[in-house]
Amino acid sequence: MFDTAAKLPIFTHFRRKASEFRSDERGAIAIFVLMIFVMMLLVGGIAVDVMRAEMRRVTYQQTFDRAVLAAANISLPPGQSPVSVGQSWYNVAGLGDEFTVDYGTPTFTGVATASSREARATGTVRSYNHFMHMLDIPYFNMPVRSAAQQGVSKIEVILALDITGSMAESSGNTTKIAALRTAAANFVDIMKFSRDAQGNYTIPKDPNNLISIGMVPYASNVNIPVDLRNQFTVSHLSSWDGVANQGVPNHNCFEINPATYNQTALSRTTPIPMAAVAITAASAPSVGTITLPGANNTNGANGGVVNLGPTNPTAPTPINYSSSGLMCNNGDNPKTPANEALSNLVVLPTTNTAPLKAQISALNPKGNTSIAVGMRWATALIDESARPIYSALRGNEPAMAGRPANNNDNDTRKIIVLMTDGNHVASRHIKDDYKTGASPIWRGTDGNMAIEFNDSGVGINGGTRPGIAPTATPANSCSGWSLANTVVNGKVVKRNFFVPHLKAASVRRRVNASETEGNGTGTLVTGGCDPRAWIAPTNGVPVWPGSGVVRRLDWSEVWRYATVDWVIEQLYMRSNVSSATSYTTVYNTFVANYLVNAANMDNLLNINCTAAKNAGIEVFGIVFGDDVSLGPIQNCSSPGTGYFYHVLNPADLNAAFEQIAVLISELRLTQ
Repeated sequence: MFDTAAKLPIFTHFRRKASEFRSDERGAIAIFVLMIFVMMLLVGGIAVDVMRAEMRRVTYQQTFDRAVLAAANISLPPGQSPVSVGQSWYNVAGLGDEFTVDYGTPTFTGVATASSREARATGTVRSYNHFMHMLDIPYFNMPVRSAAQQGVSKIEVILALDITGSMAESSGNTTKIAALRTAAANFVDIMKFSRDAQGNYTIPKDPNNLISIGMVPYASNVNIPVDLRNQFTVSHLSSWDGVANQGVPNHNCFEINPATYNQTALSRTTPIPMAAVAITAASAPSVGTITLPGANNTNGANGGVVNLGPTNPTAPTPINYSSSGLMCNNGDNPKTPANEALSNLVVLPTTNTAPLKAQISALNPKGNTSIAVGMRWATALIDESARPIYSALRGNEPAMAGRPANNNDNDTRKIIVLMTDGNHVASRHIKDDYKTGASPIWRGTDGNMAIEFNDSGVGINGGTRPGIAPTATPANSCSGWSLANTVVNGKVVKRNFFVPHLKAASVRRRVNASETEGNGTGTLVTGGCDPRAWIAPTNGVPVWPGSGVVRRLDWSEVWRYATVDWVIEQLYMRSNVSSATSYTTVYNTFVANYLVNAANMDNLLNINCTAAKNAGIEVFGIVFGDDVSLGPIQNCSSPGTGYFYHVLNPADLNAAFEQIAVLISELRLTQ
């Protein structure tokens, strides 16, 4: 009943199978997975090959770095060239034994001079790829280079050194000042010379004079040479030998405005007050006492009683300015016959070490501690604004041309080494009003002095003199004599001049009108008012027996001839002028603390050190001693290792200076 189906032709059957295969989607993901796997293999292989190559490059780079650092060490003898040392280090590194990397033969170059060494290394490293060869990148070729040098193009150094009185103290088997002289001199040698075969610093290593060194010795203040003083505008310059504005020989200290401590530059046009050269030490008030006239004073009718103890009432000879009692000291030591007045002067930076070392060897300790003032001068002389000073005073040194370099100059290291053995101590100074200008004090050729008072008023130039009351009462007389009305050549002249050496040690009161001055017959009073000590002027000038030419003194000349203490006790307190009898009041009129107190000085130091570091100046600090506060110097020092040192003995002091000298020209990689 059924017919057998006819078979399809072969072509039709094949076409149907092909159509079915084409439309069949089973197993398609396997192709995608295979493609992704190949891509992942390639990407991961790239990472492996790149990391292998970088590892080889780092190995080569580290080997080069070690080799050039060793080759650039300036302490190596000249026979060991940078090339030979670098090649030797590479040869023992053990590279070149891997099959999948080729370390190319390196090329070493270098140069060694007396002042520096430089080494360079270049080469290539080839790392063969495990995977990237499938991308037709069979290997990586990587260049490697390294360079190192010791020494810099220019170095500017200022040593700010403590030369206060405490530096005379013993330390070990020597003194602190002797230890400082040795350490500072060695520092200069290390900076400018290399060691010879015997270990001595005799081989010049700075033939091009790239290193300049200066020194600022400081105590109560900083004494500068006259030629440096003349580079600034100053005020209150002392008179000398009757010539105004000459200055005191070998004493030139500035009182720099504290408001400038927040900067390193020091103006050359803004007037800076000079420090008065004066001995300001005060006696205890009990040494100079006076009993004033008054209703309850049995000696009141005699003008009061003065008791000044052993103080010499005659005018002193000129003051020995080598005394340690000055705020502006020179370096002369009164205990030696030599003239050492120039020993503690600032040395402007120079490339010539001989005069610098000579000045270091002459340092003499005296005075209090003003670290802030020493630092202020160091920053002023290393600041770029000091270039005109260098041009004027170092013009004969070609290597100093253009110095100081600009602040934060990349090719110059500016360095201050600040050393102290003590804490801040405020010093007394003469106030500006009594540094210069006409004083009420006169001096005769005989060397004795007189002082002029007004008839009335208050202060050191006035006050009520004994014997000039409107009514001639015994309570306000000069041992019974009136000083108000003295007839000279028929003219009434007021006697305003008191001459202390004419004042008798004891005076008898006048008891009747017939008695002449100084010849009273009344009660004998030690230290009483003596009318003969009050001189009537001749043409406005006081004249006393044997005085010769009498000249009015500038305040600066007063301090040349007398201490503050002598002036107060002899010229003021002995005069019996009512406003001049309090020692403390008169003293505080003349004298005050310079820079206020130690806390303020610490603060000024910190402010100036911050300004220095902001200007690119490196500050190395050294504290010498075990009884010194470390904070001020530690805070002043630059941050980082090797900038602050606390030493306790001369050997460690010398080691600190030596270490600083080495660090200044430290070995470092430059590429």
